[in-house]
Amino acid sequence: MTLLERHIVLMPVHERNELLQEYAAHFEFGRQNGKSEEAIAQELGHPVELAYEILGDRYVDPQLYSPPPSPSSTGGRIGKAIGLFFLNILLVIPMGAALYSLGLAVTALLVACLSAPLLVVADFVINGQFVMYKIFLALIMVGIGLFMVFGVKNMWKGIIHGTLRYIQWNMNTVTGGERR
Repeated sequence: MTLLERHIVLMPVHERNELLQEYAAHFEFGRQNGKSEEAIAQELGHPVELAYEILGDRYVDPQLYSPPPSPSSTGGRIGKAIGLFFLNILLVIPMGAALYSLGLAVTALLVACLSAPLLVVADFVINGQFVMYKIFLALIMVGIGLFMVFGVKNMWKGIIHGTLRYIQWNMNTVTGGERR
């Protein structure tokens, strides 16, 4: 069981635990029926072959697998911070500015659509003319604006959530995933 566990270490934890519980239950059932552990293990097959059968193309020999590196040294952190600084300045901040500008433009369009009836009233007060097609256009604009409300709300949630996750990723990259 230990050898099998070592060879399926790359499986997701919950899948690995389920599989090991199944094999432990198989051993328990065999012992209850008077079989030795060696006989049960022989029935199941060699643990390496089992691991290869279970994982298929995802199988990696544990001797070749190296765990993630330990937290970085101060020099490594400084190097990561410098690299992220240039990445952010040259690529991420301009793209973020464009994304936020697009969000503001769409929000301004939403406000314009929803305020169209007020503009029709203002036009009537200023010019003293009542034109029917302007009322219909204003109602169409309000309808479009109402459809846009939920989309704009979700767009801003996504933009803000993405920004916060990117900032968190930057901090985790520099600190090596440490929480301080």
